[in-house]
Amino acid sequence: MNNKLLYIIIALLVVMIIGGGAFFLFGNKAPGNKNQEAGQSTPPVLVSENPIIDPNLSEQPNRTKFNEFFTSIFLAKLPVGANFEPSKIVKTSAYSVGEQFCMSINMKKQVPADTFSSAVYDVNAKQEIQPRGGAFPQAMGPGNSTGCQSLDQSIGKYEYKFYLKNDLVAVLPFEVK
Repeated sequence: MNNKLLYIIIALLVVMIIGGGAFFLFGNKAPGNKNQEAGQSTPPVLVSENPIIDPNLSEQPNRTKFNEFFTSIFLAKLPVGANFEPSKIVKTSAYSVGEQFCMSINMKKQVPADTFSSAVYDVNAKQEIQPRGGAFPQAMGPGNSTGCQSLDQSIGKYEYKFYLKNDLVAVLPFEVK
């Protein structure tokens, strides 16, 4: 019984770590987006094999390292009150207080243990508000990993940054309204 409880706690911590990392990477609202003004979900913020360099980002990720390990990384959310189920997540870069912040990572090959980490950058303050902590303790992939957590950020614009060892591999802007 004690081992089962320990495994459940470890699994919850892993989901929270992954979800926390995703939360801080995504969510930038594009100016003049009529779908957002109408209350519809925003287009996905997606890092793909051929990402476009965005001069609005605080830093540019290492595309070669990203392409070696990942197919995509994107931010999403769960509707208020919804229980976690990967099929229920909605890709987005804009969040409202009370929504659950989700992240989905699609890996081409295994990401070694203790190499994947994340940070959250406040665009307006021009500083990290959630500095890079310890790396994810377990190997991940290949395949998809999705996790969600409560939205902890206050209203503002942020970037969720993902690192593989010391290489920045993805920068996902997001906004909390």
